[in-house]
Amino acid sequence: MSIKKSILILDLSYTLQMVKDRELMTALESRELGGFFDKVISVHPLAGLFEKGFGRYGKPVVNKINDNHLFIEGKIGTYMWPSFLLPLNFLIVQIKLIKYLSNICREHEVAVIRIGDPYYLGIIGLILSNILKVPLAIRVGYRYDLGYKLSGKPSYPKLFFFRWIEKIIEKVVFSKCDLIAGANEDNANYALKNRGRSEVVTIFRYGNLIHPEHWLDIVERKNADSELSVLGLVDKMFTVTVASLEKRKNVDHVIKIIDELKKRDFEIYGLVIGEGSQLSELNTMANNLGVCDQIIFTGNKNQQWIAKMLPRATVVLSPHMGRGLTEAALAAVPVVAYDHDWQREIVSNEETGYLVENDDWVAMADGVEKLLLNEKKRAQMGKNIREKVLKMMDPGNLERHEINEYNKLFDRYYGENK
Repeated sequence: MSIKKSILILDLSYTLQMVKDRELMTALESRELGGFFDKVISVHPLAGLFEKGFGRYGKPVVNKINDNHLFIEGKIGTYMWPSFLLPLNFLIVQIKLIKYLSNICREHEVAVIRIGDPYYLGIIGLILSNILKVPLAIRVGYRYDLGYKLSGKPSYPKLFFFRWIEKIIEKVVFSKCDLIAGANEDNANYALKNRGRSEVVTIFRYGNLIHPEHWLDIVERKNADSELSVLGLVDKMFTVTVASLEKRKNVDHVIKIIDELKKRDFEIYGLVIGEGSQLSELNTMANNLGVCDQIIFTGNKNQQWIAKMLPRATVVLSPHMGRGLTEAALAAVPVVAYDHDWQREIVSNEETGYLVENDDWVAMADGVEKLLLNEKKRAQMGKNIREKVLKMMDPGNLERHEINEYNKLFDRYYGENK
């Protein structure tokens, strides 16, 4: 008997509409691993949060990506009940979702469950894994203790209330996972420190999630003159940061750096691509520092827009960037970054940019100044960082690595029945 290689992936990163709006279909389709999986079932259990009115409630919605890939979007309740009954409504819809997903998994002979976090998704994943008697995998994309340190709040404050509760869940989930894939070395080490088993830990990097436009050589990319004109950046030096406007991303440091460089008589602008809850606060800060005309918040942009804009930047400022750091590096622009999370894996001092102590925004301003004063160094570092990332993030190599890791998982779990 041989198993059917099908996978259920629980992930809260994007709804299907977000995927379409931001041109992230490459990232979604990469889950298929070039046809390795017979069926991929992607699930956003809380997509109803992003709907309005009755769209937030009811049965899960099934969307067909292609013949081998389904995208299921869950709701936050069964019906539009009074607000005081929301907890009960939420619990009921979660029970129904688990039952529904169990049936879908049986129908498509799912061989592995993969989750995107060790908390809410971890609980659902563990339940499904035990019901279906299939292995549990997790992709770790964040060092969650850091988020708590910065915000003082648990990852799911309305669900688990206290960080200590989440830590218990986290350690149980990591200990039960049959495959742990960090997005980078730092994230993999986080799982290891929280009871992940070393023999099942690997790294699934961002490379095969990246939109094709970012892999194009700089001279092959579309012209960004019209976009620069709209932003008032024609013939201007500017930094670029791709990040959500949330406290943990330290976007406020970008504003401080631009202010510091202004004091040093540099005319440079700060372009920030992304959106989030801190937008108003960040605008107020820029205004108070007198640099509101030098900080430009674009909101979220699609991948083609980002791919043609990045190469036009003078320097990339990365207090804390994730996949965006890979995209920026592929644009052949030197990076000034904090020695934080995974960034040391890409940024090397005097080679691909400057790596400075975490939270030392003055040192980051110093790094930018060095690059502004040396155009030749900027060009060489930009060339170096693109070459480094082309090797590190090669999609073909990463896809083969993932396939190999899943095959090893199936060998461990199913043995001769594989």
